[in-house]
Amino acid sequence: MVVILIALLIFAVFFGLNLGLVNVEPLQDGITLGLDLVGGSEITYEAVVPESMTAEELKQAMEAVQTMLRQRLNSMGYTEGVVVLSGDRGVNVSIPNVSNPEQALQMLGTTAVIEFRDHTGKAIITGEDIESATAAYMPAGTGGVYEYIVSLKLTEAGREKFREGTRAVASLSDPDLRWIAIVLDEEVISSPTVSTEYASTGIDTDSPIIQLGESDVDYATYLAGIINSGSLPFELKDTKLQAVGASLGERSLETGIRAGIIGIILVMIFMIVVYRIPGVIADLALILYIALFLVVMSALRLNLSLPGIAGIILTVGMAVDANIVIYERIREELISGKTLRSAVDAGFKRAITAILDSNITTMIAGFVLLWKGTGTILGFAKTLLIGVVLSMICMLIVPRAILRSLSTLRKYNPFLYGLPAKGASPESRDRRIGFVKKGKLAAVISLVLCVTAIVSLVLLPFGVNLFNLDIDFVGGVVLEYDIGQTVTGELSAEIADRTAELTGIRPSSVVKAGDRGTIVNIRIQELTTEQRDAVGTWLGERFGPENVRLESSNFVSASVGRDITKAAFITSIVAAVLILVYITVRFEIRSGLAAVVCLIHDLLVMLSFYVIFRVQLNMNFIAAALTIIGYSINATIVVFDRIRENVKRTGGHEDFAAVVDRSITQTLRRSIGTTITTMLPIIFLLLLGVSSLRNFALPILVGVISGCYSSVCVAGPLWNLLKGKKKAVKVK
Repeated sequence: MVVILIALLIFAVFFGLNLGLVNVEPLQDGITLGLDLVGGSEITYEAVVPESMTAEELKQAMEAVQTMLRQRLNSMGYTEGVVVLSGDRGVNVSIPNVSNPEQALQMLGTTAVIEFRDHTGKAIITGEDIESATAAYMPAGTGGVYEYIVSLKLTEAGREKFREGTRAVASLSDPDLRWIAIVLDEEVISSPTVSTEYASTGIDTDSPIIQLGESDVDYATYLAGIINSGSLPFELKDTKLQAVGASLGERSLETGIRAGIIGIILVMIFMIVVYRIPGVIADLALILYIALFLVVMSALRLNLSLPGIAGIILTVGMAVDANIVIYERIREELISGKTLRSAVDAGFKRAITAILDSNITTMIAGFVLLWKGTGTILGFAKTLLIGVVLSMICMLIVPRAILRSLSTLRKYNPFLYGLPAKGASPESRDRRIGFVKKGKLAAVISLVLCVTAIVSLVLLPFGVNLFNLDIDFVGGVVLEYDIGQTVTGELSAEIADRTAELTGIRPSSVVKAGDRGTIVNIRIQELTTEQRDAVGTWLGERFGPENVRLESSNFVSASVGRDITKAAFITSIVAAVLILVYITVRFEIRSGLAAVVCLIHDLLVMLSFYVIFRVQLNMNFIAAALTIIGYSINATIVVFDRIRENVKRTGGHEDFAAVVDRSITQTLRRSIGTTITTMLPIIFLLLLGVSSLRNFALPILVGVISGCYSSVCVAGPLWNLLKGKKKAVKVK
């Protein structure tokens, strides 16, 4: 049954599947790739500013414009779109996977002024009277025909205006005038009539609807989104439209997919070598999980970019981790002398709490990111939440069903279920390594690992920057040269390397742009005149001075990095507080504090890596940091769950430090196994990926190793330290 289901899902992935209520598009049509993977369109706007506006008012208005345009992109599903302020009055908008700039301009709109007007042109209500808008699908009249609509939520003042306006329209003597025009940017999109029954009362509602007739879900969602984002404070004039290439290079997606496939195959081989028959079953469940994940992503038409891929890597690791936790418990039960059937039942029963707790804490972080996140953070949150839910379904139900079927056999070979060929002693279950005793040494190592990041963060407010920040965080320039020939991935890499040699600054990205693809777009930190001239001179020497022409040189602000970093910081704090509350309820307050400290520890270790090795800190850092948050808390919870179980088993009469040591020792195989299976896809991203993917994978690899170290060497001893010299009697 599982194999048939996998075959059906794989068919749906490549060819699509129509199930009536749910229509799954083929993968290449259903999933929209982000700007960093496939490129898209770029629009440059210039604000038409009233002369009376002061410089401070202009600055605030431009920031409002940036926020509104980003909201519109989000409402249309382009969460990976980029909106950057350029100079005092410029805005650059990049929309992924839209190769036609004119289409991008039409989709984004410019003003979004909505009004309900009577036959004289008088506005009954305007956008200021609308609190929110929601796209919906509902019956039109009594004929059973459904259509897309936009439902509005009016303010109190808007409700009163709507009631009075409809009363006046319904009271008109001429029936041809009893209508209201719904006007968007001076274009009538609907003209509903008002019945005479409302002549005395008017329509008293705070939820009028806009009927869209033959429209589709995309337009309904778009209309609701731009109404929600409000009207812009002034007109924006488009000054340049062009196609742009993928910021990660043309080979990034291909090599990333290849690296991921190789890494997953090695994970599957690892599971078979270590766990034998259960490993084969885990691999079957993993294939089912991946196929189901792709189908769900296609059905939901998600936008996938590098942070989304980070979420997938994390959830694949968590999916395998669930089986490792289960199989380690089954292995322990078999060593203790239980039958295969009893060991399977007991293993799943004992593992379920650790799996649920670790996944719930990860989902808490995911929901907070979805709630308050923006831009690339949203892409990460969506893939993370989908992956966590699907991994629990696939990795708990499928292996249990198959293992229970196999356990009905009268005899079994222990070696085929992960036990040593000569058997294992039951006493090995209670052995322990002195992690608590070595806690001071671990504290010193952690301090050394974190001190660089701590010093760097402390110095930032004083104007001392030890990080290698790119244009997203410090601002810079965008240089565009027409080089007279098509810009390939190899040429982009060559130009990036040579620019770094000439200026001493590595470009944030070097991509092709323009309709003909002959323009090279170089995003780099602010350069001196001499440095810009050096780049231009070299391009002339390389491609011929008659072929090279400087198209534009624009300053861009650091507002993207600032806004998204601020959002990531706030959401991370909220997530940490909620995780602390959850762990306190499930365990106790001191364990929650220890888990949050470990989370901070792993982030600081990763930041130290950025400083020491001068890795460019760009927007990929956000994806890496969010990945480590999910991984770190997941690894720590498994250790804490075993401590809780052992406390209950001993009745609280054993020294807590001893319980911690034995619990960490018992989960050590799991910690190492999960780290290996999570690292394998990341390692192959390093080995096979282009430089941009390596800059993304390296910090995650460091964070995964740090997460394993902190969950094993820091979390338990820190909980013991916070608890003090007490017996283990207060763990819930």
